[in-house]
Amino acid sequence: MTKQRQIAAWLVHLYTVFGGILGLFALFEAARGNFENTFLLLIASHWVDGTDGLLARAVKVWEVLPNFSGEMVDNLIDIFTYLWLPVFIIWKADALPSDYWLILPVIGAMYAYGQVNMKTEDNFFLGFPTLWDGISIYVVYLRPAEWVAVLMILIPTIFSFIPVRFLYPSRNTFLSKSSWALAVMWIGLWIYILTTEPENRTLVFLSLYFPAFYLFGSFYANYRLYKEARIAAA
Repeated sequence: MTKQRQIAAWLVHLYTVFGGILGLFALFEAARGNFENTFLLLIASHWVDGTDGLLARAVKVWEVLPNFSGEMVDNLIDIFTYLWLPVFIIWKADALPSDYWLILPVIGAMYAYGQVNMKTEDNFFLGFPTLWDGISIYVVYLRPAEWVAVLMILIPTIFSFIPVRFLYPSRNTFLSKSSWALAVMWIGLWIYILTTEPENRTLVFLSLYFPAFYLFGSFYANYRLYKEARIAAA
């Protein structure tokens, strides 16, 4: 094993850790009530999360550093940036009629992370994939009525317990190119909103195209897999 491969593997792990550091500073900004900076840092953190796996597989870090689990580090960062930080953001935004509603995302996420098949063998997420960051940004910038905000919390929590597949673009080839292209456009749109027009609700509504695509693509994947299973069983 070459020294260069070891250095490359550690650099990939440091890149993953950098995503956690960005999440930490996003928390600081959320505590100050500066949601624009919060979400810009969170977007940067998620970009790291979406790309570090590609680098890890390219370097084959598990072969080079078999006694260090980058996956465990990634999971620790994920549960912070996809659950605890978004829950704090929603609390800070004071969007719900009671803080007790925020118990639901925690229960749903703990159930999701507790499943050994949270990530399926065919590279989908099983159940709602703890994307509370996406929920939080729309709670903050759509400024929905309290009952709508409750539904935005309740419905994803319910889907945490339902074994339907959700897209996993960085690993699954199903709609992967479309997912990445639309995701990059979505990120670009949100960077523009956050840096230029955070009060422009028209642009915020326009950005809903990507959550709509993600949900439609996920449910279409379930339909196609169900159809293929029925054909195979016939």
